[in-house]
Amino acid sequence: MSEKYCNECGTSYGVELHHIISRKQVKPLEDCKHVFVYLCYKHHRDHKTGVHFNRKLYLKYKLQFQNYLESHFLKEFLTREEIKEVLEIKDKPLDRLLSSLILHKGKYAREDVIFKCMAYKKVTEEDFLELEEEK
Repeated sequence: MSEKYCNECGTSYGVELHHIISRKQVKPLEDCKHVFVYLCYKHHRDHKTGVHFNRKLYLKYKLQFQNYLESHFLKEFLTREEIKEVLEIKDKPLDRLLSSLILHKGKYAREDVIFKCMAYKKVTEEDFLELEEEK
């Protein structure tokens, strides 16, 4: 078993798996390795510095996943297999993920897939501008 390290500080002590998109938000992605990041207790659960309480850190990882999707879904319309290849999830979760999306000549619209994977909330420049205004 390989040792895990905190993506923020590099420690191997008390490292936990954080789901960037929670299982409650998009259950079909619960086993998608691209929504995982390893964080120590301080960066995962601490009430000041943890990703669940620190909006900047929260948005950082949301944007990281969103950028992954945008850089890998390159065509306007995607086949089921192309989506599966990028997300690296099994057939049943993939079917659940895609079940509410509209097919366009047998393909799924790139923006619909990304929006669904992001739990219907994409990270925007305005999100980061709001953080700057809070300072």
